Amino acid sequence: MAVMLVGALAVSGGVASAQKKPPKGPKTPASADLTVAAKPNPVVFGKSTVISGKLKNGGGQVVVLEENPHPYTGGFKPARTATTASNGDYSFTVVPKLNTRYRVSTQAAPVTRSAELLVQVQIRVSLRLSDSTPRTGSRVRFSGGAAPAHDGRTVEIQRLRRGGGYGTIARTKLRDAGTTRSKYSRRIRISRTGTFRVRIQGDGDHSTGFSSPRTARL
Repeated sequence: MAVMLVGALAVSGGVASAQKKPPKGPKTPASADLTVAAKPNPVVFGKSTVISGKLKNGGGQVVVLEENPHPYTGGFKPARTATTASNGDYSFTVVPKLNTRYRVSTQAAPVTRSAELLVQVQIRVSLRLSDSTPRTGSRVRFSGGAAPAHDGRTVEIQRLRRGGGYGTIARTKLRDAGTTRSKYSRRIRISRTGTFRVRIQGDGDHSTGFSSPRTARL
């Protein structure tokens, strides 16, 4: 009987110990009373974007911008604060280095929180032609760079089709050009006037980037 009593007390003590841990509070749900948007989105690497929105009936209140960059495992961290205008408007100018999730919340309780917003950061791509007025059939060097560095990724050199849209005419690889950028170079034979661009496929931390178009006139 004594053994059974000790066992019962042990179980009871274990339950009581487990019950001492306070339950986790519910997460603050996103509210339609606090909106958020970004422009431009996507944004080219190294450029700024404006995150803005409105707090309903919330003039003169402090709002907090929180960020969670790729790979999104670190959770949201406060980035900066702003005070809403008299009509509830707010804005933040940011220069994200990676694809980043943002949200905005009020500083004062009860907390009002916006929905999450993904701002995509495009790879910055440049393109140069060694000759923009080549002779028919001559070879032109297409070269440029990509930032941040994405060594080994495929570079697609594309020509504007007569019916619209771009089609890939050649490929090469990004090579090392230091810690902050990559470079590429490829010679292509040009037989007619054309407009060209370079496309570099995105990955988890950055989205697909495009160069500005360049024209070779024969």
